[in-house]
Amino acid sequence: MTDKLTSGHEDICFFTQETPAVRQDCINHVCMKSAKKKIVDSLERSIGLAITTIGDSTFERAVNSRMKALGIAEVDAYAEKFSASTVELRQLIEEIVIPETWFFRDQAPFTLLGEHVLKSGKFQQQYVFRILSLPCSTGEEPYSIAMTLLQAGLPPSCFYIDAVDVSERVLVLARRAVYRENSFRSGELAFRQRFFHKTDKGFELNKTVREKVRFLKGNILHPAFMKGLGRYDVVFCRNVLIYFCEEAQRQAISALYHILMPEGLLFTGHAESGLFFGGQFVAVARSKAFAFYKKESAAAAAARQEEILDNTGEDSLLAPSLPAVRKSKSVFNRPAARPSGKDEEFNLVRQLADEGKLTEAARRSEQYLREHDPSARWYYLLGVIRDSGGQSAEALKLFRKAVYLDPGHVESLLQLSLLAERAGDSAGAANYKRRAKRLQEGG
Repeated sequence: MTDKLTSGHEDICFFTQETPAVRQDCINHVCMKSAKKKIVDSLERSIGLAITTIGDSTFERAVNSRMKALGIAEVDAYAEKFSASTVELRQLIEEIVIPETWFFRDQAPFTLLGEHVLKSGKFQQQYVFRILSLPCSTGEEPYSIAMTLLQAGLPPSCFYIDAVDVSERVLVLARRAVYRENSFRSGELAFRQRFFHKTDKGFELNKTVREKVRFLKGNILHPAFMKGLGRYDVVFCRNVLIYFCEEAQRQAISALYHILMPEGLLFTGHAESGLFFGGQFVAVARSKAFAFYKKESAAAAAARQEEILDNTGEDSLLAPSLPAVRKSKSVFNRPAARPSGKDEEFNLVRQLADEGKLTEAARRSEQYLREHDPSARWYYLLGVIRDSGGQSAEALKLFRKAVYLDPGHVESLLQLSLLAERAGDSAGAANYKRRAKRLQEGG
């Protein structure tokens, strides 16, 4: 015999011999799931966050921290407070947003930025370049942009930078512009001697650089805010879309397209560049820059790309070498669910790669593949890690293994196309592209 209890969210069936304590535990579990879903859904609507990308443990730590701060013991009570308060939504976002950045994170984008601005020649006509950094976190990226242009010889009057983030906490730190050693991880630190001075609290950025950046609180998913920004010659939007749900990714990409000037330059993170491939953008032929032009301006930009490449000797690359997150039907496009231990590990390794910790990311990927059944997405992930580290031959083998296991793995097909193009195999590249396009179109 069983009893059935309707909780308002789902039915719970009990065997009649179960104790009241067991029944109460079951009820509490259902209420907790319902409370968590309310919070997760609200975060997805407000900032596009897909909880599966950060893992349950990170999410639960953030919620527990807010519950402790408010003196709330039950998750369902916190969910009610959360649902009724926009202030609490902002507070939870502050707990979840963990800044992970440093000055001149990945040198190639900044090198290309300087070349792009100088080659345009516009600054000689007193043109003022408008540049956006979003999300800007604690300020290292927008300040790196400013230092790049100053070092390239641009007068301070010829550019300005808007820097946007959803977190007021990180914006306070960015405006303060005092940094510790952890913000200086790029190896070459000559810029620190030129633009910073040492204080008891850390390295303080000089006034000339600080005055080139305007910090704003805002959200890429708020159309009115994005429209109010105007249009930009250069946009840095790196390492944020990988944490978005698919609908938020589409909305963000559309927003980026509309705020970018016709011949503007967009920089993305390596782990999300695959989201831009084959859509409204065309990749810049520069290894590890992860940069794109709008398709409508691709023809006009082609000559400029050739000129840049001729002057720098960089190897041509059809698109960035480490895209990761355009979700193929076969692996990623599944209904959102509680991540398993395998998903947690995958997300962790992907995050390590995003942070530039390629050796550790590769080690954990190889360990996973040794201890589990073959997996297309794991071969793909290890492939993009290897390619990012300059091991193209090894990456080629890994992408082929991924496609062998899953012929519908779009990301691997696109990477094989890029590698073929890089090797001068135009026919092979075109074949891989056709296969990927058919899959993306539902064929």
